[in-house]
Amino acid sequence: MFEAIPWRLVPYSANGLPGPSQRSLPDPTTGVCELCNRRPKQPLSTVLVIDGPDGLPVPFLICADCRRALDELHALLESAAQQSQP
Repeated sequence: MFEAIPWRLVPYSANGLPGPSQRSLPDPTTGVCELCNRRPKQPLSTVLVIDGPDGLPVPFLICADCRRALDELHALLESAAQQSQP
């Protein structure tokens, strides 16, 4: 079995990241999605935060398409976890 990697999706405007993590994100109005490398028509507005080593957040600024895919993945993983419990 593997250890789950904690991750969450948060709005860019209220991500609660520490200053250095916040500064590592690209400009949401001119940057490309850090997952699919596409430049969306609308500003990037979602941050994928993965809890890295020692609890340090590792942020990725993502587009709406990647957010939808991650939302669906999260729902599938939760459903699978519930079905595997006795």
